[in-house]
Amino acid sequence: MKRCWTKIPVVFIIFAILFSGCSSDEEKKAAHFEKGTTYFEKGEYKSAELEFRNAIQIDPEYIDAYERLGETYLKLGDPKGAFKEYSMVAKLDPENTDAALKLATFYMLGKKPDEAREKVEAVLSREPNNIEALFLMAGLHDLDKNLYEAAAVFRKIIDLDADQARAYMGLARVYARQGKPDDAEAQLRKAIQLDVKAIKPRLELVRFYASRKEFDRARSQIEKTIELNPGNSELYIVLGNFFFQMKKPSDAEHAYLKAIEISPTDIKPYMVAAGFYDASDMVEKTLAMYEKALEIKPDDVNIMTTMAGFFLKHKKMEDAQHHLAKVLEERPNFFPARMMKGEIATMKKDFTEAIGIFDQLVKEEPRSARAHYLKGVALLGKGELQSAKTSLGKAAELNPKQEKANILLADIAMRERAFDQAQKLSEAVLSDNPKNFQARMILGNALMAQGKTGQAEIAFKLLIAENPESPAGYFRLGVLQRATKDYDGALTSFNSALDRNPMLMDVFTNLVLVYGAKKELNTALERCDAQLKKVGDSKVHQAIINNLKGGLYMAQKRTDAAKKAFEAAIQLNPDFMPPYYALARIYLAEKQPQKAIDQYESILQKKPGQAGPHMLLGTIYDMQRKYDMSEKHYRAALDINPQFAPAANNLAYLLSTRDGNIDEALKFARIAKEKLPDDPSVMDTLGWIYYKKALYGNAVQEFSDSLEKLSDNATVNFHLGAALFKKGEKTKAKAYLEKALRLDEKFDSADEARQMLSEI
Repeated sequence: MKRCWTKIPVVFIIFAILFSGCSSDEEKKAAHFEKGTTYFEKGEYKSAELEFRNAIQIDPEYIDAYERLGETYLKLGDPKGAFKEYSMVAKLDPENTDAALKLATFYMLGKKPDEAREKVEAVLSREPNNIEALFLMAGLHDLDKNLYEAAAVFRKIIDLDADQARAYMGLARVYARQGKPDDAEAQLRKAIQLDVKAIKPRLELVRFYASRKEFDRARSQIEKTIELNPGNSELYIVLGNFFFQMKKPSDAEHAYLKAIEISPTDIKPYMVAAGFYDASDMVEKTLAMYEKALEIKPDDVNIMTTMAGFFLKHKKMEDAQHHLAKVLEERPNFFPARMMKGEIATMKKDFTEAIGIFDQLVKEEPRSARAHYLKGVALLGKGELQSAKTSLGKAAELNPKQEKANILLADIAMRERAFDQAQKLSEAVLSDNPKNFQARMILGNALMAQGKTGQAEIAFKLLIAENPESPAGYFRLGVLQRATKDYDGALTSFNSALDRNPMLMDVFTNLVLVYGAKKELNTALERCDAQLKKVGDSKVHQAIINNLKGGLYMAQKRTDAAKKAFEAAIQLNPDFMPPYYALARIYLAEKQPQKAIDQYESILQKKPGQAGPHMLLGTIYDMQRKYDMSEKHYRAALDINPQFAPAANNLAYLLSTRDGNIDEALKFARIAKEKLPDDPSVMDTLGWIYYKKALYGNAVQEFSDSLEKLSDNATVNFHLGAALFKKGEKTKAKAYLEKALRLDEKFDSADEARQMLSEI
């Protein structure tokens, strides 16, 4: 009999097709989930992630897959990804206890206690005796410093299950914080009695003893734990850390190596040993440990990122970039690697790239204090002072213990002459870390700038007491003593600084100035000759000392000797600017500038490829106000040597004061700043260009730095006063404008200073 397929109902065929399709999807979904689970259990988390994702693609409401994907992201070190998946579970199944507690944990770690409490309370309303929820609630009470409530919750857990060692340990921590050490120890002993071989309770007892400085008892407990668990490498790491803290490096090293011996295929002992060697400045041993860890796990992004950080610390940029490139190839969005990439860009002064990286990082992790801090550092490097303050302020807000951010903010406050703010910021750092060197230095400088000389003296003497081998404290104390005309005290302080480092020319310059103030010019010259022997073959240092000798000879009216000293300084260091001005002033004072011009023109005819003579000619014409000729010679010097900083600086200033191309002026000023970052004349020039471009915050920063070294220069005082005036800080501006006129009633911008003062 023939079968007639055409008579089978169409509806039945469609149903059969749909049914088979659904069956196929269910099978595929289950297969992906099963494969993902297998990969997860084997530790192949990237493959597991792909399979769970495939299952979710088939069924976007597959709760089990979302849960396993959350666990996978935790294993991959991606808490942000895990949070997203657990949030999806909670959305699909609002009464899913596990997801709610996981989210509460994330909120606690993210310092969002209100959100965490909401999740925990929701679970406890359904399951009042849920032990995991009770542990989280105890933790929340602890965060809020509600110790009695925390203790009550831990006791409730013990009532529900007397075998919960974690509850005894939690209760012990509460008792310790309440000042009940005997009760705390008793609870820890109870936790240990539940399982004498258990590691966590004994290590908690170790921490308890260490916190009470009972180090022998702490060590005894570590050794007892090792005796009970001889094959546990983690315990040898704990022992090594204990010895390291006790300043017993050889014992620490032995313990770390024992951990490696016990677990030769576990990367953790190698990484810990590497950290120990790095802290001990054993570079080769550090690198050897990292390389062994990488042999075991060649694709581990955490090892490669840590190695990149090690190379970065030791200024091996290429090695650091090589390892980071491998990390980012494997994990393009790996946050720590991208952070380090931004750090490298900052160190290479590629501030634009660095800021772009940190901008993206703070968008992704707006509560990352470090990302905000590093962005602030990059912005500071680029000269964007106000934006830098915003980022650094955010870093300090997110992490009030972020010393570096607060110190940079204090430093910026000093540059902006906001001395009271600098004082407050440095005092805040010192309240947490009384031995912070930079904070103590800024505090002393801020107090000195406010005229609080007694307090400043105490700050500098504390700096010396805490760091007796550092010359910095002696130098700043000497500067204070020189300012208060305690010349004998200043000489003692400057000599103490030079005993520790004879190459410090700022210190030696101040020493010479003190001898000058005491009218002991011959003694000053003798010290210069003695210092020339101490600095050896350093032409930079020799140039500075010869320039000082020239000034001393001028004070003695020994003009010929002064000329020779200034010429020697230029010969030794053509980039050093002061002797050019000194020689030009001598020629003008002698009323024979043309003789000097003819002399240098003759030198150029014989040897035209020299930038120095052009620089001297430019300086002489500058002082004669023959600006077209000075510009011609500065440009000629730069044609010979495009990186010749003195000419770049003077040409930049010339262009900015004569309404020339301000952007061209900025280009030359930046050349000078890069070559001579600590030269006060260069700072003043760059500040004036910022002033012309209406970047008053940046201008104040540069003028403030310049004034540190040129405190009695009328023009620099006027520049700082003018920038503060334009910035709207007229009370501060007044002091500098008045000082400029006191120093020199007829300096070039004296009328402008008077006009500003009339408007205040």
